[in-house]
Parts: sequence; C-alpha cells; structure tokens
Amino acid sequence: MPTMLIELSKYSLPPALGALGTLGLGLFVFLNNKRGEPNRILALMCLAIFIWLAAYAISYSTGSDSIAILCARSACTSVAFVSLFFYHFAIAFLDLEKERKYLRACYFITWIFLAGFIFTDLLLNGTHKYYWGYYSKAGVLHPLYLLITYAMWFRSFYLLFVSVRKQVSPEFRNKIKYALIAFIVVAPCTIDYLPKYGFEFYPFGWTFVILFVSTMAYVIVRHRVLEIEVVIKRTLVFAGLVGAVVVVVSMVAFVSQDVLARFVAIPKWLSNVLAAGIIAATYGRLRNWLVEVTDRYLFQKKYDYKELLRKFSDEVAVGIRDLKQLVEMTVERLTETVKLGGCSLLLLNRDTHNYELVASKGSSGQQVALEEQEAFIAFLRQTREPIGLDGQLGKVRFPEEVGNRLKQLNARLCLPLIVHEDLIGVLCLGKKKSDEEFTADDVGILMTLVSTLAIAVSNAQLFDELSKTQAEAAQKEKLAVIGTLSAGINHEICNPLGIVKAQCEAFVLDQQDGLLVGKSAKELQDRVASIIQVTLKQIDRATAITQKLSSFAKPIKATTVEQVSVANEVDEVVLLVGHDLELQKITIEREVAADLPPIMVDRRQFQEVLFNLIRNAGQAIAPPGTISVRAKEVEGRVRIEIADTGSGIPADKLDKIYDPFFTTKEPGKGTGLGLFIVRQIIERNKGRISVQSTVGQGTTFFLDF
Repeated sequence: MPTMLIELSKYSLPPALGALGTLGLGLFVFLNNKRGEPNRILALMCLAIFIWLAAYAISYSTGSDSIAILCARSACTSVAFVSLFFYHFAIAFLDLEKERKYLRACYFITWIFLAGFIFTDLLLNGTHKYYWGYYSKAGVLHPLYLLITYAMWFRSFYLLFVSVRKQVSPEFRNKIKYALIAFIVVAPCTIDYLPKYGFEFYPFGWTFVILFVSTMAYVIVRHRVLEIEVVIKRTLVFAGLVGAVVVVVSMVAFVSQDVLARFVAIPKWLSNVLAAGIIAATYGRLRNWLVEVTDRYLFQKKYDYKELLRKFSDEVAVGIRDLKQLVEMTVERLTETVKLGGCSLLLLNRDTHNYELVASKGSSGQQVALEEQEAFIAFLRQTREPIGLDGQLGKVRFPEEVGNRLKQLNARLCLPLIVHEDLIGVLCLGKKKSDEEFTADDVGILMTLVSTLAIAVSNAQLFDELSKTQAEAAQKEKLAVIGTLSAGINHEICNPLGIVKAQCEAFVLDQQDGLLVGKSAKELQDRVASIIQVTLKQIDRATAITQKLSSFAKPIKATTVEQVSVANEVDEVVLLVGHDLELQKITIEREVAADLPPIMVDRRQFQEVLFNLIRNAGQAIAPPGTISVRAKEVEGRVRIEIADTGSGIPADKLDKIYDPFFTTKEPGKGTGLGLFIVRQIIERNKGRISVQSTVGQGTTFFLDF
C-alpha cells in the first residue's frame, strides 16, 4: 500500500499544486476589487479551475472506481464553466452590452451540460484506467459539448481581435493585445481532452489555463500592462519545469517498472525499490538544476548584486580617471550585474549644451542628443529624483513628453547624475532580463551608485580638461623653446648656405674677370658640376636640420612604439641644442656604449624627453659648465644618465620637481610643466625616472628603459 501511494502521488501532485495556486490567484483578484465584474468573473473561473484540478488530483490518487467516477463528473462539470467564464470575461473586459443576450443563452446551455454530466452518461461515460490513475471517458454527445465550448472560445477571441483594431486609448489597446495573447496561449490546453478518447499520455494542458488566468489577473489588477510579460514568461518557465519533473519521473517509472520487469524476472517490489533509488540518486542534481534555472530566469539574488554594486562604487567608479573607460565600464558592469536588457548613459556636452549618448549596451539608448530645455531634462533637473515605470515611481504623474522619451530610450528607470546641484548626466536602465520590477530597494542602491558615479564622472571630466590644458601648455612651451634654438639653427643652416654662396660667387667673379676665357667646354662643365655637387650636399644638410626642427615642433598625437637607437637620438637632440649651449660655454660630453641594444619607445617622445632634460641641465649651469650624457646596459635594462655641473636642487624640493606648474626658475622663465611631462612620457613608454642632486655640485637624472 505505501508503494502504491508513492507511485501515484507523483502524478497527482502537479494538478494539486496548480489547483491551490489558481485558488490563491482568484482570491487575490477578487479581494483587489470585489465590485469589478472582470475581477468577479476571473475569480469564479479560478474557482472552477480549482475544482477541476483538485478533482483530478484525487482521481489520480484513488484506487476506488466509485470515487474516481465522482471526481471525474466534478471535474467535467467545472470545466464546462471555464469556457463560459472565458466568454463572460471577454464581454465584461470589453464592456460589450449588446453581447450579453448571447451570454445568457450560453449560460442556459452550460447548465444543461451540467445536468448531462451529473445525471447521464451521454457526456461522460465512466473512466479510463491509465498509468497515472483514473481519467474521465468521453460519452456519445461529448463532441457536441466540445463544439459549443470551442464556439465560446472563438467568439471571445474574435471580440478581442476586433476591439484591438478600434480607435481606443493606447493603454487600453495594450491591455487588449495582452488579453489576446493570453487567449492564444490557452489554446493548447485542449490536449487534455485527448485522454478522454483513449489516447494515453499524461494530461498537462491545464498549465496553459493557469497561464491564461495569471495573465488576465495582471491585465485587470495592474494598470501598466507591459509588465504582463513577467507573468507570461514566469508561467511558461514554471510549466516547463513542472513538465520536466513529470517527464523525468514518468520515464524512470516506465523503465524501471515496465521494461526491466518485462525482460528481467525480478519481483515488482524490487522494481519499485530500484525506481525509488534512481529517483533518489537524481533528485539532488535535478533539484539544484531547477533552483539554478529559477534563480537565473525568474528571481535575481538581490543581496548578491547589491554587494557587487557597492563594490563597483568603491573600487571601479572611484579609481578610473579616463572618462571613456569609466562610462563604458559603468554601462558594462551594470548590465551584467543587474542582468539588464540594456543600459545607456547620457552626459552633458558643455560646448553644444546637449545631453549626448556616451555609452550604451543592449537595447537601451539610441543616438540622441537631448537639449537642456527639453521636458525630460527639465523634469529631472527640477525634481532631482529618478523617473521610472515600476513600483512607487510608476505611480508618479509626469508630462506625456517625459513618458514618450522614456519609451524612445527603452528605459524602465532613469537616474539623474547631480554634482553641485547641476544635472551633468542621466543613467538609463532598461528592463531586467528576469522581467522583475525595480523595487524601492533597487532604486535606493542605484541612487547610491549614481551619486558616486556622478562624482567620478565629474573628476574624470576635470582630469581630461586638465590633461588637455597641460598638453596645450606643453606644446606652447615647446614652440617657445624653439625660439631659443635660433642661434643653433642659424649656424646649422647659414653655414651650408654660405658655402653654396661662396662657390657661386667665385664662379661669377672668375667669369667677370675673364678667367674663364679660353677654357674648354669640358673644363667649364667640370667646374659647374663641382659647384652643383657642393650645392646639393649643402642643401641636403640644411634640409635635414629643418626637417628635424619641423618634426620636433609638431604635436605628438599618438604613441608609436619602435626600436630606437639611443646614440642616434642623442646626436639628433644635441644637433638642435648643441650650438646654443656652446655659445654659453657649456660643453656636452657623450658616452654611449657601442654595443648598447635599442630600446622600445616612441621615437619622437623619447627625443622630447632628452631635449627637456638637456635644456634644463643647461639652464641650471652658470657658465662655464658641462653636461654629460651617458648610456649603458645595467641588469638587462638600458640606463641613460644626464648629469650637469649646475647649482643642484635642495633636498626639500626634490619631491616636488615632478608636480605640474612647480618650478625653481625665476618668474616668467618656466611653466613648471617640463619634468611633469617628462615623467608622464617615460611612464607611458614603460620606463622609470629617478634623480640625484647635491646643492652646489649638480644634478643627475637616471632614465631606465
């Protein structure tokens, strides 16, 4: 007897749970609005479904023929009213008074069917005994019953289909659309009629009826109809999970109790024990899998993701200075952590005075530019509160333009980024993949994150502006420095020009003095060729120096790493500054190892580093003096030393020399950006810089690459 109860309970449990769930849902709908006709009719429909499923749950579990036939009659009479209530619900939902005369006729016919199920065998003729238990057997007039039942359902569907095409409000049209979807979804429930005609398979069509009831409950209880997707998806997944359990348990029972018992001569009790063992062995894994699926698709682990959001606020948003990286990572992490269908971030462009899309992921966010005067932006700036469609936020009335903009952004929740009472941006969150609402707790956590994000964005913008300002100042300083190279440039260019001029003047004077008279054509040709060769050589020399100066003066837009010879670059820089230093009686000594390997840096940036350090060394020297440039390999790295015999740097100022705008020079003779830029360039090229200095003896900078 215990074995029989265990065997049958697995088939009766799903409809029993469905019956209790439907009864609770009907009670909830009724209590939500006792006077609303759609509420009352849906509650009666839930009651009829409860009787239907509860009766079959008992029928699957009993071993008594009399109890089974009583349960079958109870189930069939209640099912007769389900289709009627479908029709009545559609009429009440659409408020179709003219249709009620047909409704009264349907009630009369249904009561006749009720009497037929209870008192005759024309509609119900006993029961079938299937592997899951007793199930009702169709009588001779049952097809007529099905025909009228389907007629009610098709009429309900037709009324909804016609109504959705009429000129009604968009909100009510959405309600009708989802009701229409619900009526389509419920259609597969008719497979439960097949076992009545002798087709032996476990009936599970009732799950679609529960889906219909759940959907319509949301239609009449909730005013924001788009959230019905939550119920549809959850009920579909629930039905799938229940179906999976039934299939797994049924297959195990079939293999262990039928196949093995047929081909292997073992007692039935041993087969039952084997079936129970297999179920016990797979129960844990199956349960864990179901929990994982439920958590993933139905319910989010709020506590976990809140902790992740706090971690994001503390470690990610605060620590990133690059604005582009910050906004992209914010959108990426939020989408992954909260499991959003989409996320986007709009920031104020102070040049155009528009809020522009700077980062987006998924379906949220479009290429839009919102003006500062737009209603959506003005509403956020005035209220400084989030705008949403869920929970308490969904009950807040806001202008129609604001709602339209929310739809355009595909956003369920928009959060303002406020810094010093200014709206600097808007964070837009799409719906959750689980279709759950944004709760008050969610909004609280997200507002904390947005507050941190607003500060981080503001800091990143300031840092970006500072970097641009520093880059512009550095470029201006470089151009100003070029003026100090005029003597060297003049020397390097005027020398070859002087040689060319001398050669040409000598030729002209010889011609004027008649010294070329009597010369053969070949002699004259050789003389001219010699002058041309000298001219070309000197032109190449002048061109090279002007190209070097032009290349040095151009701003560096992008880093290009390549193999660079330290000796060659030192020569290039000394060529630019050497003559000017010689005029100041400052000697440059070079000592570069012959076997020194090349270094991997950006060549022009490396030249800028050498130029700044050699120029600073020259400015620190009270002539005469010496600047030494040495390079050697030390422990697998190339070390470059630039030493001067200048005045040195006091120990209390050594820690400040890399700070922007700090300078020991006289006012007007330095910006204080030289060493700041040098250190940035060296670190960008994966190098290190250090310094040693003694007051009155000089300073040495060490560069390691």
